[in-house]
Amino acid sequence: MPTCDVICRVEMKGLFLLMKACLAIVLLVLVCGCMAPQAKQEKKLDPVFFPPAPDPPRIQFLLSIGNSLDVEGREVETSLFAVKPVENRRARSLLKPFGVALHGDLIYVADSLIGRVAVINLREKSFEWLKGDERGGKLQKPLNLTTDAEGNLYVADVGRNRILVYDAAGNFTSILGDGYDIEPVDVAVDERHVYVLDRNSSQILVLRKRDGELVEGLGQGRENLYENLWLPTTMTLSDRGVFYVANAGTGMIIQIDRDGNFLSSLGKMGDRPGQFARPRGVALDSDGRLYVVDAGHQNVQMFNKDNRLLMHFGDPGVSRGYLNVPAGIAVSNENLDLYQQYAEPNFKLEQVIFVISQIQPFHLNIYGLGKKTDFDYEGYYRKTEELRQQEAGDAGTEDGK
Repeated sequence: MPTCDVICRVEMKGLFLLMKACLAIVLLVLVCGCMAPQAKQEKKLDPVFFPPAPDPPRIQFLLSIGNSLDVEGREVETSLFAVKPVENRRARSLLKPFGVALHGDLIYVADSLIGRVAVINLREKSFEWLKGDERGGKLQKPLNLTTDAEGNLYVADVGRNRILVYDAAGNFTSILGDGYDIEPVDVAVDERHVYVLDRNSSQILVLRKRDGELVEGLGQGRENLYENLWLPTTMTLSDRGVFYVANAGTGMIIQIDRDGNFLSSLGKMGDRPGQFARPRGVALDSDGRLYVVDAGHQNVQMFNKDNRLLMHFGDPGVSRGYLNVPAGIAVSNENLDLYQQYAEPNFKLEQVIFVISQIQPFHLNIYGLGKKTDFDYEGYYRKTEELRQQEAGDAGTEDGK
């Protein structure tokens, strides 16, 4: 007959085996859960359109980018006991971006606070820092940037007070502006020249592309002071050879040709539609529409070829599609297939608009200009114009009484 001691040992052994079995089951469940986590169902967000209803939408907010995770995707690190995000170890973040430029699939963003240029490719889902940013090509405080037809990148750096040039692969190639007392806040290029917007002299300095020699300065010398450049901030160069320059000193957009002739001006200092508080980025689309970023009103105003205000979008706020201290802007009608996936199915894109916000959380905001395929825009605009003319006629009749 087994003794009490033997019985206890048998019971303890059975209990130990039971505990091991339970622990094995728990571990198996944890491992399986880590290996095949249940997919999280993303809540579909309502689209953001400008202008808001009841007006027909012309611009849709598509997406925003604040760091590399917004481009490359978010990953997790799994173990037997936890699923831990690894985003903080991997994220390369924009902190205070200013300028934006495009070439092919590439988006270039200049960050003045960290002194770097981000190279973003949404098609390849990549976010990298410009590789030529070292030694002789080291950036200090890049503000604005542009590309030429070959894909070379030109960066206006107010820390080094020079234009730094990189090839299409991102390798540093040369410096422009040596020997000149300049503060380059923006840059534009054509086949023969590099145009430097100099805040020191409030001029556009024309440099030969092949050797960087100064040819002339544009934007000064007119009797009407409002036709001269005064504290310029940004510029863009049209295909017709016309500069559009944001003039912070007057709150105007000045238009001059490549010979320095004054052509016209747009806007003035104020808070009404078509006026500006702190004009910054300017850009043209392929149809000749002009986009002006205002850091004071914190929006973007859009004008037609005749300088007539069409609409504004953005506005200050912390929600998706809104802007906080906006700066640079770029517009393109290329790669529409890439960006159409972010739009509503019945909203057909015509242009893609890239706007920088200097304040988080949305640093690079991407919008699409387009139309809904199931809406009669022409009929709506025609009816609106008829009502406007009728109201103007009624007002004139009342005045004549």
